[in-house]
Amino acid sequence: MIAAGVLFAGLCAAVFWLSERQAQKMGTGFPQLQEQAFSLTDQNGVMRSNEDFLGAPLAMFFGYTYCPDVCPMTLSVLQIAIDELSESGVDASDLQVVFVTVDHERDTPEQLAAYLSLFDMPVTGLTGDAEALKAVQKSFGIYAKRVADTDGVVLWDHSSAVYLYDRGGAFSGTIVFEEPADFVRQKMERLLR
Repeated sequence: MIAAGVLFAGLCAAVFWLSERQAQKMGTGFPQLQEQAFSLTDQNGVMRSNEDFLGAPLAMFFGYTYCPDVCPMTLSVLQIAIDELSESGVDASDLQVVFVTVDHERDTPEQLAAYLSLFDMPVTGLTGDAEALKAVQKSFGIYAKRVADTDGVVLWDHSSAVYLYDRGGAFSGTIVFEEPADFVRQKMERLLR
C-alpha cells in the first residue's frame, strides 16, 4: 500500500514536471504578454493596458463577479498559495493577480471593486465594453458564453484556467481549476523566482 502511494506520488510529480517542461519548451501557442494588446478599465476607473503589467510576474484569470463557484474558488486558491509561499519565505509581493471579467453588463468598476475587496490579496479587476472584452478573450483564447439557468439567473460558461506570465511577459503555464494545491504552489513559486 505504501509502495503504491509512493509510486502514485512519483507518477504525479513526473507528469507535472513533463507538462511544465513541455509548456515552457513549446510556449503552447501563447504569445508573450506584450503581444496581447488590450486597454480596459480597472476597478478604480483607470485605463490599463497589457504593458502596465510587464516587469513583474502575472497570474491572469477570466471570470465574473456573480459566478457562484469557479471564480471565487480560483481566487481563494491563489490567495492560499500566495499566503503559504509568503509564510515559507518566498517573496510574493510583486506578484500581480489580474481578474478580467467576461460580464460587461454587470461587472462595472464599482462591482469589481466590491467583489475583489472580499479577497485578502491585491487583485486588479478589469472590465470594458462587449467589443473590448471579446477582443481580449479572443487574444487569450478564452471561451465565454452567456447562459441562463432554469430560474432565469444569468450565468456564464467560461474558461477557468489561470494564465501565468513571467517578469519578461513570457507565458509560463497555467493553473487549471481544481489542480492539486501542491502543484499550484510549485507553479507559483517557479513564477516568482
